[in-house]
Amino acid sequence: MKRAVVELDEADQRLLRAVQRDASVSQAELAEQAGVSPSLVSRRLSRLKESGVLRAVVGLVNPEQVGLTCSAIIRVRLKDHAAASVKAFRDLVTRMNEVTLCVMLTGEADYLLKIVARDLPHFQQIVQSKLLRCAAIAHMESSIVLEHLKDTTALPLDEAF
Repeated sequence: MKRAVVELDEADQRLLRAVQRDASVSQAELAEQAGVSPSLVSRRLSRLKESGVLRAVVGLVNPEQVGLTCSAIIRVRLKDHAAASVKAFRDLVTRMNEVTLCVMLTGEADYLLKIVARDLPHFQQIVQSKLLRCAAIAHMESSIVLEHLKDTTALPLDEAF
């Protein structure tokens, strides 16, 4: 069931922008950026979490700093769209920690995956030992990421309000 759009005032919007920039700053700093008192920050953040607007507050890890130097984009086309095939593919992807993004698409490919790996041999191992063994997959096309020109989790909130 789809949730209704939550009404946000200007302070909520400023708070969300601040949290997207850096959620690790103090509540006093968030309060200053949002234009509210520090005591209100905690209540507003709780309300935003409870309403589903704020899904999580996380730390973003630099993949290269932890030895994950290879990223790839894979376009996947399933053999068919029968419930069993879709379930088999979705179950596989949700179990794969190497998959950091999976979206269903319109067009020629059914799904797009982003995979992170230590290096090319590790990427090859992931593909051969996991993805190619999935009988639901008819075709895959991989592209190795050469450069991350833009990689953000921040949403364009100015466009939403």
